[in-house]
Amino acid sequence: MANRIIGAIPYSLGLRLKNPSEKDSEKGIVAYRQERETIDLDLLAKHIKEHGSSFSKGTIYGVLQDAVECIVELLQGGYGVLLNGLGKFGVAIQCETVGMDEEFSPANIKGVKVTFNPDSEMVNSLNTNAEFEYVATRAAQAQAKKDEKARVAAGETTQGITPSGSGNSGGSGSGDAGDVTP
Repeated sequence: MANRIIGAIPYSLGLRLKNPSEKDSEKGIVAYRQERETIDLDLLAKHIKEHGSSFSKGTIYGVLQDAVECIVELLQGGYGVLLNGLGKFGVAIQCETVGMDEEFSPANIKGVKVTFNPDSEMVNSLNTNAEFEYVATRAAQAQAKKDEKARVAAGETTQGITPSGSGNSGGSGSGDAGDVTP
């Protein structure tokens, strides 16, 4: 499958403790991923069709929807599901711990979490081919929208306005992510 680059991975910068397990540790600058949007099955089917598939978008969507339903059914049956080139889905059991002298029963099981282990070749491909694009933090983007609405309401032009401000990036990662300009 040929890799088509449809954009770079957007990121913003923020502050995080260098050692998150130590509250008094020094802070450092880190990159936080900013997600453009979430692609659902419908958009994924459309994207696959745009790659030249001979199947209709509806057929692709139907196959993907059936795959999701079957994966859930197989996970509920205790199977792991390997999608070659993507990764392996499984389940992890969430339960209460009982003492050594107590009897464990299914009542101690509180639920499951779905696990996913990505295919190593996919991860290597992402690491080899990924490009990155600096964007404003989510807080800065929200402030820019607010400022723009205020200017429009006041009858001012919005040409050439760029986001400014500070706050949490809202991207993945942990810690206090203040806005940092590169």
